[in-house]
Amino acid sequence: MKPKILIIGSTGKLGVKLLKFCTKNKINIFGITGFNNINLLNSQKKKYNLKNVFKLSDKYEIIRFKSFLKNFKIDIIYFLDYGYRSLIYADIFLNNNRNSQIAIANKEMIIAGGDILIKKIFNTHNKLIPLDSEHFSLINSVHKKDNIKKIYITASGGPFYFNKKINLNSVKLKNVLAHPKWKMGINNSIDSSNFINKILEIYELSIIYKVDLKKIDFLVSQDAYIHSIILNNDGIININCFDNDMIITLIYPLLNFYPTLNLPIKKNYLNNKSLRLEKFNDKRFKIKKYLTSLKNLSPQKQITFMILNNIAQNKYLSEEIKYNEIIGFIMSNLNIIKKSHSLKSINERIKFIKKLESIYDY
Repeated sequence: MKPKILIIGSTGKLGVKLLKFCTKNKINIFGITGFNNINLLNSQKKKYNLKNVFKLSDKYEIIRFKSFLKNFKIDIIYFLDYGYRSLIYADIFLNNNRNSQIAIANKEMIIAGGDILIKKIFNTHNKLIPLDSEHFSLINSVHKKDNIKKIYITASGGPFYFNKKINLNSVKLKNVLAHPKWKMGINNSIDSSNFINKILEIYELSIIYKVDLKKIDFLVSQDAYIHSIILNNDGIININCFDNDMIITLIYPLLNFYPTLNLPIKKNYLNNKSLRLEKFNDKRFKIKKYLTSLKNLSPQKQITFMILNNIAQNKYLSEEIKYNEIIGFIMSNLNIIKKSHSLKSINERIKFIKKLESIYDY
């Protein structure tokens, strides 16, 4: 039986990559969504002969899409978009689907949904497949949590870490966005350059695998071949690595239906350079000062950190603050909402985020 596959965020880099792969391998896509890039969305509709196409920047299209989620059984749903708002669609999906695979590359959605989202996925007999390479690399490794002493995910270092002469107080936007290994969207590029992405990924890992934040840290691996390391109490060390190609994670949900799909190993895995690691120890990056305190944040404060980062990025891009002031802005506003919120449902979490955004008119 051919699966019904839905891609939320088909116009992003991952969505484009997945659509091309599926077409090449004669895998049909049941539906796609886009947001701002309407020209590309319409082009995909025509090129791939798709009937179920939704523009989620249009309120009438949103209503139509919600009805679509309620009325069709989807076997694989990909969240390849950006931002917490897809939690609304995930909630509708989970209310109407069982025994489906939910593949998520949207870290904001996971942090915003937290353990409420993870429990609902489990309780509705659906399967979560994290697509970020660091979390995906752990999918077959995190079993006996009591045996875990430490988990490290890795960072490539972005555009600045391995160039120690650069003064981060004077870098230009074009340099911030110039990742040396791959092209990403503006938001992810900024997060990668200042290591905020690693904090968000640490939160994400803790939520997905129910591992204590204090047991999670990150190392720098310039070649980005090692994605995670587990140090176990019994002395065994698990090193998880694979070619730095997101198609590897993207095809994983398809394997239950298309088991012959295969990717050749491209990397010379005996290359010592590929296996080099180092501790993050560069005081130029403001985040270093706050690493310990950031791993002690409550779920509410983690969400606040994430949203403040989005606001700080917006202020940086509009030249209200400088690049090296992003961290300072986040940390100085982290207690903006002093009252503790229960956040016991997805709706409560979304309301909390909207309240936080409203404070900054974001």
